This record gives sequence, structure tokens and C-alpha cells, in this order.
Amino acid sequence: MSGTFSAGGLITGLDSGALIAQLIQIDSQPIFRIEDRISALTTQRDAVRGLRTTLLSLRNTLQDFQFNNIFDAFTSSTSDPEVLTSEVSSSAPVVGAFEIDVQKLATATEAESSTFIGATINSAAALDSSGITTDIDAGTFTINGVAFTVDPTSDTLDSILSAINSSSAGVTASYDAVTDTVTFANTTVGDTGIINFGADGDDSNFLDVIAVTQATQLPDGNGSTAATSTRNLGAIDSTSILNTSSFVDGAITSGTFSINGISITVDPTSESLLNVLGAINESDAGVTASYDSSSDTIRVISDTLGSPTVRFGGVGDTSNFLDVVNLDTAVQAAGDDTQFTVNGGAIQTRNTNSISDAISGVTLNFLSVGTSTVTVTSDNDAIVEEVQTFIEEFNTAVNELRELTGSEGALRGDSGLRSIESYLVGNIFSQISGLGGDFQSLVDIGITSGEDFSAESGLNLSLDEDKFRNALRDGRSNVQDLFSNDGKTGVADVLFAFLDDATKATGYLNARAKANGTIDQQIQSAEDQIARIQDRLTQKEERLRRQFTSLEQISAIYQNQAAALSRIGIF
Repeated sequence: MSGTFSAGGLITGLDSGALIAQLIQIDSQPIFRIEDRISALTTQRDAVRGLRTTLLSLRNTLQDFQFNNIFDAFTSSTSDPEVLTSEVSSSAPVVGAFEIDVQKLATATEAESSTFIGATINSAAALDSSGITTDIDAGTFTINGVAFTVDPTSDTLDSILSAINSSSAGVTASYDAVTDTVTFANTTVGDTGIINFGADGDDSNFLDVIAVTQATQLPDGNGSTAATSTRNLGAIDSTSILNTSSFVDGAITSGTFSINGISITVDPTSESLLNVLGAINESDAGVTASYDSSSDTIRVISDTLGSPTVRFGGVGDTSNFLDVVNLDTAVQAAGDDTQFTVNGGAIQTRNTNSISDAISGVTLNFLSVGTSTVTVTSDNDAIVEEVQTFIEEFNTAVNELRELTGSEGALRGDSGLRSIESYLVGNIFSQISGLGGDFQSLVDIGITSGEDFSAESGLNLSLDEDKFRNALRDGRSNVQDLFSNDGKTGVADVLFAFLDDATKATGYLNARAKANGTIDQQIQSAEDQIARIQDRLTQKEERLRRQFTSLEQISAIYQNQAAALSRIGIF
């Protein structure tokens, strides 16, 4: 030990350190046996925890048979999924086949500004101050191969069109102040040739700004090809602040306006048209509003399908927004209600394409006009899957119990675990008395120990699927009662009650395996025992070192005395 002097056999010649180590090693043997015990206890604790998890899974599956209406599984299908789809929406739908004739789909009401909302431009003013929506770049543009120059700071729309009309381009250009558009037509009557707008090398966007490059070219009243601007030139820039935009019906005032009775606030000094449309869409007005730049109008679509129209304005409105954007006089195309029949019956109408009350317990989603047959049946595949899951988890639990308590198991011979196995195995094929029907046990519906059963391998359940499906067909409620019934005598009822008690937080298994449970307490007791032994060994080692040191000291004294006697001739 540090702090204890050791002579190390200098006088006696004894290797005291080795002797002490051997003595301590011999006395340490109980520690090794206790450590083996701790290792075994740790393995047992982990095994019990794993077993509890397995049994909890089985317990939860058994509970599903009690509360999750496993035997109430149904499915629906449609003969033409392009006409409609269907889904079971309750635990007790009507079973059968239903012919659905979708005669009309529900559509939404649409409202649109009665005319464009941007102010017409001043064709006699310089282009950059004429009110045209998009800035025009100075430079050249080409029509039918003839180039023209434009300077937006000095040229007017009228002067540009005049230059075109007096050129050799072969077209006549005119501005219509009512529609705020420009029309180009071949000058020669009956000339159906295509008007060529633009050419390589053009560096002005004039033709794009007046919206003729993509216009459809058609014969006019003279039989000549003509093209007209696809939008009004003074169309609103929806991103600009409202009080900087020119509206055909004047400036927008601040305040509130209402749609479908919902009040919306507008501030023209800080908001753009897009900001206001966003506020409409985020409100409870039940509509979706958008700006169409091609027509310079606002389109409002009802979020609710069917014929009701959108209500614009209200008594308490203080802003003229709806008037300026021409929604108070909007043209509304009322939506249609869904029309359909069931099995050739009377025509039914709804204001939605998702119908939940035509077939009890089934939701129909109409997709197009046409006829489709909806078939509602019991979903035996889902029931078989649930029963297979139960069988697999039961087998896993029983096999794990047998392995743990077997001759080579971590908990061999454990009476508590063997009692769990015995209970599961002993009750799985119990006769359930008092049930109406032909089935009194799981064996009657195709759940057995299988052809491979042996006492050595233990019980493993298997399912005769054909027999089980036949049982569902002939006595579904009887099959359900075998698992769970109002009297709580079903197999799932009985096994659940047992496992619920065994696996709960205060149950037998968790009492053993939880932190500071009975096994942890055993481990702690063993660790405390090791600590006490180690304390004793430390004390013994210190005592032995002192004794060997004393032996060396005594031996040194005797050696000195012998030397002295030898010098005086006694020896």
C-alpha cells in the first residue's frame, strides 16, 4: 500500500510482495463468484424487461379486439373510379351494391369585374407620362421588315401610330380609347397575309408593351388580317401602391368594404392591389380573389360549391374599393349543384362533390358525369390480417417464455414466468359458454396448434384461413364473441385482463425488472458485499505488509548481533 514501507526481502530473502499478492488472490475468490452472480442477475433483469415488452405488445393486440371494432371492418369499391371514388366513413355502413348516376358536378360561383379597372391612357401625351402600364424602352422596333424609332420622353402613341400608317409597312394602326387597345390591319382590303411584328436587332419593347406580338391574327370586316392588343394599355400594376395607380373609376378611398358580410380594411397609402386581394383570401369571406392582368379585371371564386352567389358590399362599408374595381357590378356566373341518383331513384342535389349522406356510412367523391356502381362489403382481408397478427404475437410470447425458463434459459425454472406461460396456453382454447351460434372455441373457427404440434416444441398457433373465412361468412357475430363479448368471457377478454395485470407498472414483471426493482436490489446487495470484502482485503494486505516489515527489521537486528559476536571471537 502507498505510505507503507516494505523491506522487500532484503534481509530474509523472502519475496513478501509476491506472497502477499498470492494470499490476497486466494481470499478474493468470493468476489469472482459474486461478480458472476451480478452478471447473471443483469441478464435476468434484461430478459424480464424484454419479456414484458413482448407481453405488452400481445396485451395491446388483445385490447384491439375489445375496443377497435376489428370485426366491423368494411371496404367499398367503384366500377368506374374516373366517375367517382368511395370510402367507408363509419363503423356500420350499409352493405350492398348501389348504382350512382352522376348527372352534374357541383361548381363554384365565379364573379368578375364588369369591365377593366385601369384608366385609359392619354394617347396624345408622351409615352412615359401617358399612363401606359409598362415603361417603354427607347430604340427601334420592326413591323413587316420596316424599322421605327421610339423615344418615350417625346413620342406619343398617336405620333408613333401616325408614323406607322405613313410608312411602307403596309398596315394601318389605330387606337381605340373606349377599349384602350391598339389594332393593326393590313392596309390592302382582303390581304390575309400575316403581320410580322418584330425582328432581330430590335431593342425597344414597344410592341410587347402594347400587347400585339402574341395577339391572334384574324380577318377584320374588310377581309384583311388584323391584330388587336390582348389587354388594355392602362392595365393596373397589381404590385404598385394603390394611390399611385390610375383606376378608370377614380382613386380608392381608405376604410372598409365587405364580401359575404365579412368586413375587410383597405389603406391605399400603403397597400397594393395584391395586398388587398391577399387580405380577402385570408379572411372568412369564403372566396378566393385574384387579378387577371390579361383582362385587367379581378376574379372572385366562391370557396363553397353550388348556386349561391357572392355578396359584394354592405351597409357599413366606408371604402369605395368594390366600386372602383367594378365588383359591385360584377358579372356572376352562378355555380351548379351536384345532381345524381341512387339506384335509379329521384334526382338528388347537393352543393358539394363529396357526398356523405347518399349511402349510409360511405362517402362518395364525384369526379365526372357518368354512372358507376359502388359495392360495400365486409373487409375480411383486414380481419384475417388482425387475427394473424394476434397469432404471431401469441406464439412469440409463449416461445420466449419457454426459452427463458428452459434448462438453458436465463430464468430457468422460474415459477412466476412458467405460471404466465401456463395461463396463456391453458386458456387459448377454452370453451366459451353462453354464446349463440355453432362456434364455442377458437378451434371451431380454424385456429389450432397446427399439424406440427409436439410436447417438445410447445404450442404454436396456426390459422386455417379457409375455415376462418367460412366462419366469418356463416356467423360473424359468433366469431366476434369468441374473442370479445359483453360478458367479458371471450379469449381476448380473459387473456387481456391477465396480461394487463402482469405487465402494468405495479405488476409482477415490472416490480422485478424496473430501476431499483427486486433484481436491481439484489445486484446492489451483491455489489455492497463485494465492497465489504474489498475493504477487508485492503486491511489484510496492509496488516501483512506491516508484519513482513517487522520480520525484516527483527532479522536485521539478529544479523547485526551475530556480526558483533563474530568480531569478538564468540563465533
